[in-house]
Amino acid sequence: MVRKIKCDCSERTGTKITSLDCFNEIKSFFLTQTKNKIFTSKKVTHPYYVGVGQNEVIEWFADKWYVCNCCGTLWEVNYPDFPAPGFVRKFSDGKYYAKDENEL
Repeated sequence: MVRKIKCDCSERTGTKITSLDCFNEIKSFFLTQTKNKIFTSKKVTHPYYVGVGQNEVIEWFADKWYVCNCCGTLWEVNYPDFPAPGFVRKFSDGKYYAKDENEL
């Protein structure tokens, strides 16, 4: 008998990480999904923020990307650096693109 792996990506949304409890819950979720082979960790290749300093281009990269092995959704996770919040963003089509800062 073959066990079919299922995901719940369609029911989940992006979110801001505003507390240590929220961060620990999200981190635990992604670790469990990876351990159960529902998600695969992927190298972060695009910055979520690009700005221009006085003499340089500034790029900020997320800490983790995960790809769902069931539906192909790409998840971007940026850990909080309190008091600055972190975030989780969802790309349902599996393709990364620039998102508005207020869009989760």
